[in-house]
Amino acid sequence: MSDVLIYGATPAGIMAALRLSLRGYTCTVLEPTGHVGGIVAGGLVKTDTPDVPEALAGLTRSRLFAGIGAEYGEDGPKYLFEPKAAERVSRRLLAEAGAEVLTGRRIETAADVERIADRVTAVRAGGQWHRARFFIDASYEGDLMARAGVPYTVGREAASQYDEPLAGFQPARAYRRGPFAPNTGYPVGPVPLEAEGDADGKTQAYNFRGVLTRGADRMPFERPHDYDPARYGHLLQHLRERDVPGLSSIVTHTAALPGGKFQTNQALFFGFDLPGASWDYPDGSWKRRDDIVAEQAAWHQGMLYWLANDPALPDAFRADARTFGLPPDEFADSPLGPGFPHALYVREGRRMVGAHVLTQHDLLKPNNRKATAVACWAYAMDSHVVQYYPEGDGTVVGEGTLSGTVHNPPVDLYQIPAEVLFPARGTANLAVAICFSASHVGFSSPRMEPNFGMLGEACGELAAQSLATGLPVQDYDYPALAAALTEHGAVLDLPDKAWRP
Repeated sequence: MSDVLIYGATPAGIMAALRLSLRGYTCTVLEPTGHVGGIVAGGLVKTDTPDVPEALAGLTRSRLFAGIGAEYGEDGPKYLFEPKAAERVSRRLLAEAGAEVLTGRRIETAADVERIADRVTAVRAGGQWHRARFFIDASYEGDLMARAGVPYTVGREAASQYDEPLAGFQPARAYRRGPFAPNTGYPVGPVPLEAEGDADGKTQAYNFRGVLTRGADRMPFERPHDYDPARYGHLLQHLRERDVPGLSSIVTHTAALPGGKFQTNQALFFGFDLPGASWDYPDGSWKRRDDIVAEQAAWHQGMLYWLANDPALPDAFRADARTFGLPPDEFADSPLGPGFPHALYVREGRRMVGAHVLTQHDLLKPNNRKATAVACWAYAMDSHVVQYYPEGDGTVVGEGTLSGTVHNPPVDLYQIPAEVLFPARGTANLAVAICFSASHVGFSSPRMEPNFGMLGEACGELAAQSLATGLPVQDYDYPALAAALTEHGAVLDLPDKAWRP
């Protein structure tokens, strides 16, 4: 039996394991997929760093991202890299932590989490029970948290719930693009029935963060077995309306990666995101999630093939697209095909309703300072489109962004309190690093991988303190926690940095 069971070999889980090892505690890490490193090793290789660089600190900076820098012979952190480099560093850090790492281990139902009174005692995954004294949920889905019976939410709260002006259905802040004829059909959904500011169960769009290469050994974009060019009718109209000359103008502006590679993201109004497909993912069974992953992969892979081959596109556009391909040295064992990312970018899953709920107000003065800070952060409120729907004769609405423009609503430099990382009461030995306690709007800023890493560090130190004292995590000693975090470089306050773009 290990001292701590960590569910999720994400950057958050890895950083928690590393912190615990430095305190002399043992860990078992259960990872639901076949790979470690989370989305950082699974395709998201253009890292979203804070607008105040000093906020990215601790072992996340000095060991994870500086470890990636060392892969390229650089002294210091590196935030543009290849997935294979991130996975190598992830494996190395887990080995350094002495963690037992088991991949392909999924928590399925509440029967897979054993509790005695107010404590989790064991988790079953892959048909095997794993016992520990403390548990950390560092997964993107929050299955350990949810199956342990901890309160959580999915989707968007009403604006009235936490008095958040940006919460709920936001048609006035939506993108509107056109003309489209027709302006209906996949992936455009029905007109929502909610009133402005109403809650719904809808999540922002997910996507695959693809990696492309122009190398001579590139693998061509293959035609998927369920390929349907009609899916890309809106994209075709949008490319024509914007006079987009080729795939290079969509992907190369995002910054070149080492090895001559390029990162894909949403890019255009219609692009690699697939709004609507993600809604069932957070609370879905693993079978339902696998179906969603397959739909997202079909959309992305079909789009790449379409861009390179569809006769409706100009010859020059298709020729430009064919100068790109999939990298043979990345994702070789991906279940979705060689060269294609093995991880779907789950931008937002479940969110715990914990001891403190981080909301829009916590990101802005005067509520941005906290007495129990475990990290600092500053990144604009970033929610991708939640849904497409038709409006009038030729408009498609992309609703779910928090501004309706290419500029996200700004935040003030803020502190994240320890109370977002554990349940209010009722579960004494659980911390949650990624699906932490926040509203949809509150989550939209701190939902970045470097911050998840730092919150994982805080979860590791909370676990270590709880194990040492025998007290519930809710009864933690903040001065001792702060001292433990700063011992390995965490930055809990930046009083001389008053930032606003």
